[in-house]
Amino acid sequence: MKKSTIGENAGVVWRTLYGKKLSWDELAAATGLSATDLATAVGWLAREDKISFLTENGTEHLEIYHENYY
Repeated sequence: MKKSTIGENAGVVWRTLYGKKLSWDELAAATGLSATDLATAVGWLAREDKISFLTENGTEHLEIYHENYY
């Protein structure tokens, strides 16, 4: 797998999550990425501190990380 492919997939994930909060299964269905491609893309975004992980009712959700300055 090429780094450029991982970066492109990270862009797909980021655009899919923009303004939404999705579970892993919802994100996989919405992006159409394979499990490996989705995992590497999410890892890329997590490393870049671009996404947040939340647990609601026992289900892990992902969303775009928005830093707030007050």
